[in-house]
Amino acid sequence: MNKIILLFLVCIPSVFLSSCVETKYLEKLGLITAVGYDQAEDDKISGTLVLYQFNPAMEDVEKVLSTTSNTSKGIKLSQNLESDHKLVSGQLRIVVYGRELAAKGISHLVDTLERDSAIGNMVYLTIADTTAEEILRYQTEEKPSNRGTYLYNLVRQNVEAEMIVSPTLQEFITDYGSVGKDPILPLLTASNGKVGIDGFALFTRDKFIKEIKKDKIFFIRSLMEEYNAGSVEVELPMEKFKPYLSSLSAAPLNDKVYLMIDSIKSSHKIQAEKKERASFKVELNIESRILEMTEELNLTKPKALQLVEDEVEKYIEKNIKDTLLMLQEEGTDPIGFGMEYRSVRGHENLTRKEWDKLYKEAVFDVKVNNKIIRTGVID
Repeated sequence: MNKIILLFLVCIPSVFLSSCVETKYLEKLGLITAVGYDQAEDDKISGTLVLYQFNPAMEDVEKVLSTTSNTSKGIKLSQNLESDHKLVSGQLRIVVYGRELAAKGISHLVDTLERDSAIGNMVYLTIADTTAEEILRYQTEEKPSNRGTYLYNLVRQNVEAEMIVSPTLQEFITDYGSVGKDPILPLLTASNGKVGIDGFALFTRDKFIKEIKKDKIFFIRSLMEEYNAGSVEVELPMEKFKPYLSSLSAAPLNDKVYLMIDSIKSSHKIQAEKKERASFKVELNIESRILEMTEELNLTKPKALQLVEDEVEKYIEKNIKDTLLMLQEEGTDPIGFGMEYRSVRGHENLTRKEWDKLYKEAVFDVKVNNKIIRTGVID
């Protein structure tokens, strides 16, 4: 009898608790996998949502909704009125901001994402080369079951391949909130039946100010994160390599030789010097292999291999210097030199305004050390 009473006391609370929890049936939900924001007229925001809907009677359905409002929450409210499914954000994977909107600043929209408890901080943030709606509605040759998941996987595999800097919500919030570091996000473009990453969006605070092409990201990323399996194409002067051309090679057709360097393992060190003027020593150490060459060089000769190593060093060093000069001129610091400067004793209380002024006059001493450990063996 006592056992029956105990069982009754245990079961009754669970019944009441379960009645207090809202039951969400999957087939009644519209799972938001991607969202895009664009600048609209009268300072309003245009929002585009990609939904994934489950239907037991047919294949799962993708749906794209667009509307205009004053706030991102207003957009979601309006789109709820246009859907027979309850819209939920728990499966959001990627956010796209239109170019015009991003140029005006996106901190208020990013803040809304951060405050939504249903959205994780590993959501990817991206910028559209034109509008977010165009990216999310573009008809690709490959028909993905869901555009949001497709775009998320596009970014994710490039992050894992070390082609781009991780553009998560958490990364953006951290960089935006730091004195001496600015965000950087991938730039999406739609053309020729495909959506891809065509470059990168540089920011000052939360405003998109300039784009850079994808072939230049190596010279920024190499000073932000260490490579374990990176790659870069380098352009070297043909004249210096003529003595080392293979006897089977035809006469070179142009004055450049192009090398694809991959399997790059790198480490970097940035040190702020204790000088009145902001000065930095930048050292990049690289181990790599030659995957491909446009001319056949006899690299069995030690002098030829040494020449390649030296010229690759010069090429990367020059491009890093040029890139740092461009970043200075644009007033953006994605690498985080300001954070390094603040780590020096006596600079801890540096403000953003003070760093902006110092950064414009900063000096960089760049040194690249390159060692080629393999010449064309493909695993």
